[in-house]
Amino acid sequence: MLDNTMQRRSLLAGAAASSAALAGCLSLAESAAAQDDSEPEPPSDPDDPIARATIGSRSEDEPPHRVRLWNLDDDRRAVSLEIESADGTTPFDGSYDLDPEAHVVVFLHGREDYEITVGIDDEEPSTTELEESSFDDPCPGTDLFVLEDGEVETTTESEADHC
Repeated sequence: MLDNTMQRRSLLAGAAASSAALAGCLSLAESAAAQDDSEPEPPSDPDDPIARATIGSRSEDEPPHRVRLWNLDDDRRAVSLEIESADGTTPFDGSYDLDPEAHVVVFLHGREDYEITVGIDDEEPSTTELEESSFDDPCPGTDLFVLEDGEVETTTESEADHC
């Protein structure tokens, strides 16, 4: 009888330890999943673009809307960046070979709706709409991130760091 009680206690202790270990693994998996859902962050040196352009006339009353295109892939990527205003003109059209963590920046002066198109390595381009109302923000900025899977993710800030 004593042996059965000892075996049952050992079995229960083992089950409790397994449950705790499994809960720890699930917690780590949930934590990793939460990190995957977060927005990408610009690399450590956002002040050193490989190319910089300014579109429109500068105004002291209104800060520009900053648009940055980042390569967050581990490989060099051939990218194109086109920014077209609502009236159909193309104020910006550029092509670049971006090394990992490299970026280009365009400052848009002028309240308009814009369409931003990013092409990567001859794949289907990705388009983002930039609304005129975004110029109402104190210091607007849009970051476009080329990810490892070739997708483009976009984030927008109302108070970016360029003002």
